[in-house]
Amino acid sequence: MTDYADDAQDGEATFLAKALAKAQAAPGPAPADIDGVPCCAECGDPIPAARLKALPGTGLCVSCAEELQSSPEDDSDGN
Repeated sequence: MTDYADDAQDGEATFLAKALAKAQAAPGPAPADIDGVPCCAECGDPIPAARLKALPGTGLCVSCAEELQSSPEDDSDGN
């Protein structure tokens, strides 16, 4: 028998899996290769290995990706 915490955890796991699949499928800039190190296509900072492992081929660091996602141009509800 499950309780509310189990249901919430299952829902969160499902949401995370869908979000990661969507992020991995979304086309984006390829990482810039600077001296053999994958770097952000926007700011040029090295992309951490953990991010590359979670999102192989990502071309943006966390900061630039968050900025891009929160930009008014990407706002789907028209605001």
